[in-house]
Amino acid sequence: MAEDEIDISVRESATISSKQMDDILSLFKANYDQANLSYINRSIETLKYIALASLSNELVGFGFGETRIMPLPRLTDNETVALAGISCVDPNVRQRGLFSQMAFHLLTHDDYISPNRPYLFCGRMAHAISYRTIAKMSPNRVPRVGKVLKPWHQEVLVAAADAFKVSVDPTTGIVRGSGQPVGFPRVAFDPTAEEKALFHDVDRNSGDSLLTVAWLPSPPPGW
Repeated sequence: MAEDEIDISVRESATISSKQMDDILSLFKANYDQANLSYINRSIETLKYIALASLSNELVGFGFGETRIMPLPRLTDNETVALAGISCVDPNVRQRGLFSQMAFHLLTHDDYISPNRPYLFCGRMAHAISYRTIAKMSPNRVPRVGKVLKPWHQEVLVAAADAFKVSVDPTTGIVRGSGQPVGFPRVAFDPTAEEKALFHDVDRNSGDSLLTVAWLPSPPPGW
């Protein structure tokens, strides 16, 4: 029997209804222990769009993000910058590629991403599972174990942090949290030695995250 189709819509984050907000918070709590609901409000304030995934009129996924055209250090022209925020998927519909589908809808919504032009992908990773996604996407990502952060890398990390309205330690990529956890994902995984090293100083109890950037499909010269 064929799986029922999941409908994905994108709307401006500030326009979600109170009913949609209740459903979003419920799904957030279903995905995270100690879910800090104020993090959703901050995502609404920071990122322009939210993707809503529905199955039989029930919310089964959401994600925040947007793509901007903005200046970046040491580059002459304005660049395409994709900002990926938190996403959650109902455990009952995992393994259907919904995270990737929502990200695609969010980041291509304004038609800023062109197949003929590289763009900078930016995301805040709180644990290794999220980082693995971008690790598979790009070998030029920073930070990463064994890669010294050049001054240019650090400058771009600061610019990305400004877009997310946070502060970053440019020497490590660590964004210090508010002192409270965002939440702890209800998913079991075994981090690799590299992942353990990369997230060693990311204090999830305080809401820390690792700001990661990568050029897709390839970086500009000198990166």
